[in-house]
Amino acid sequence: MLGFSVPVFVIGYALIYVFAITLNWVPVQGYQPLSGGFGGFIQRLILPSVTLSVVYIALIARMTRASVLEVLGEDYIRTARAKGQVERIILFRHALKNAAVPIVTVIGIGVALLIGGVVVTESVFSIPGLGRLTVDAVLARDYPTIQAVILLFSVVYIGINLAVDLAYTLFDPRIRY
Repeated sequence: MLGFSVPVFVIGYALIYVFAITLNWVPVQGYQPLSGGFGGFIQRLILPSVTLSVVYIALIARMTRASVLEVLGEDYIRTARAKGQVERIILFRHALKNAAVPIVTVIGIGVALLIGGVVVTESVFSIPGLGRLTVDAVLARDYPTIQAVILLFSVVYIGINLAVDLAYTLFDPRIRY
């Protein structure tokens, strides 16, 4: 619950304090291009990646647990156990596959929320990207840039939603397009 309820920027500052200032394991802020060295590039992406993923890991874990627990109470799971199937096979082949549709939906919604979190995270970690470009364009009242970035985010969002809808057919054979 803590991972889901804490704002992204608070998680970012807490991770900076613990891992960059106190333990001195990673740099505090900044960006290093890949041409400047792979190690430095990865080192500067660790904190922003963890900051963005904490909220979604907590959300996906809660949804996965709830969906699997619901499916484990179904008759076909009881039948598989009665046939003597191994519990691992029951869990992966039967339960997770049937619980996957709501999980994939939450992942798709999470990607949409991730677009908003990128704006804040790039500002906290001083990373040049589309989120930072959006903030700078808003502050400078650069309307064409704002429109272009919003259009790009919208196209990405629509593409992710399309991919999620198409993924439903992989997990639920009753869904056909």
